Amino acid sequence: MKRFFSLAAIFSVFIWPGIGIADDPTKFPERPITLTGGYAAGGSTDLVCRAIASYAQKFSGQPWVVVPKPGGAGLVSLQNLASAKPDGYTLHLGRPAERSIGPLIEKYPFKVENEFIPVAQMGIDPIVFSVNADLPWKTIEEFVAAAKKEPEKIKFAVSSPTATTRLALEKFCYEAGIKLTAVPFKGGTPAAIAVAGGHIPALTSMVSEVLPQQRGGKVRVLLSFTEKRVKEFPDTPTAAEKKYKVTFGTWLTVFAKKGTPEGILKKIESWMKSTAEEKEFISAMEKLGSHVDYLSSQDFIKYWAEEKRWMEEIVTVVGLRTP
Repeated sequence: MKRFFSLAAIFSVFIWPGIGIADDPTKFPERPITLTGGYAAGGSTDLVCRAIASYAQKFSGQPWVVVPKPGGAGLVSLQNLASAKPDGYTLHLGRPAERSIGPLIEKYPFKVENEFIPVAQMGIDPIVFSVNADLPWKTIEEFVAAAKKEPEKIKFAVSSPTATTRLALEKFCYEAGIKLTAVPFKGGTPAAIAVAGGHIPALTSMVSEVLPQQRGGKVRVLLSFTEKRVKEFPDTPTAAEKKYKVTFGTWLTVFAKKGTPEGILKKIESWMKSTAEEKEFISAMEKLGSHVDYLSSQDFIKYWAEEKRWMEEIVTVVGLRTP
């Protein structure tokens, strides 16, 4: 009997989650892979998820299923991945909002670095500032002048309380000497629709979220938080041109549960690299207003550490941290 239990104990070591029979990297994947996003269906994150999934399945040999997990400014999607098995079958397309900024502003039930591991950065979204097209502000100077006359009266829509787009505008407000009031939505698309409909006067968003409204003549883009002018809005000046030190972008990075076998992570990373090199994928991303910008796991980890450092400085300076 003792011999039986000893063998059972030894055998259990090999089938427990980790590198074992159930997670043999050589057999992965044997079933569909789920890619989740933290924001509403139809929003920029969801659309990029679908673009990645449609090309990644070509290299993985298995279908990819996109499942939006909106709520809690991206926290719901993080909790979903945190509770998943570390087997590579559940992945998450993350943004700075829930990965870098959220933990600085809100109180998370876990440390992001202890639960998740980046697999590959797939792209980056430029951030722009827009207003409803029916309002009188034609330039960023006119908007700043109006905001100075009535501090905190002008509201701006944002995809979530911890969105990178919000941090960009809060930094801009700090430098411009103005105060606005943030109105968080559950995703960038609902926020853009609210501004286009005249319910909220201003919007800070990614290009992909505001592009349909701008093309429809519903919003006016006044400023981009980029070093160079955004291709989609060539007539819109950059913050740098206006002497504001606000250069922000929102990365799109695929994450896995920490503890996923290295062999599986390497496979997924190779699929992401191949996907990022596909001309059709690059074209699809451009149509969404996103720019393909691939970084390997190791390169992203280095960038991420530096990003969190300067984001923490901005959160402190602007005063966004939760007491």
